[in-house]
Parts: sequence; C-alpha cells; structure tokens
Amino acid sequence: MMNAELVAAAQTRIIIPTVFCYQYLGALKLLSLHGNADALIAVLDFAQRWTARIDFSTFQTARSDLERTNALRDPREADETGIKLLLP
Repeated sequence: MMNAELVAAAQTRIIIPTVFCYQYLGALKLLSLHGNADALIAVLDFAQRWTARIDFSTFQTARSDLERTNALRDPREADETGIKLLLP
C-alpha cells in the first residue's frame, strides 16, 4: 500500500533489502510500543534514497548494485559483524 501511494504521488518506491530488515523491524517496534515514529521515518527515508540510486535497468546492473551495497547479506551476520547497507 505504501508503494502504491508513493507511485501515485510520483515518488520513488521503497524497498527494504534483506540486510536492512532488523533496522526496519526495530523502527516499527519503537513506533508500536512507544509511539515514536522518528526511527521509522529515518529508516524509510534511507531506504527510499537507497532504492532511488539502484540501477534497475538490467538484471546485471541491479544485481551488481545490490551486492556492492550489501543489500543481499544475511541480516544476522551483518548485525554481528557490523556490515551496513550502503548507498550506491
């Protein structure tokens, strides 16, 4: 639903890559349990900027960008080793 609204407003869609799921879920938890939306806004803003910079013109370029930015890394491994989602 969020992406449908973003597209309707001519905004970039938001993709939450695998490596970023703990940050996203943590931000949702803060909102649900404490009513604090700041973290969710920051997470969604970063994810939208990241999505806008990925070159989806071909499978090869998209795959290269996803690998280069750590998007496909295991979230548990990334959390344990400090690997972050990088902007392209």
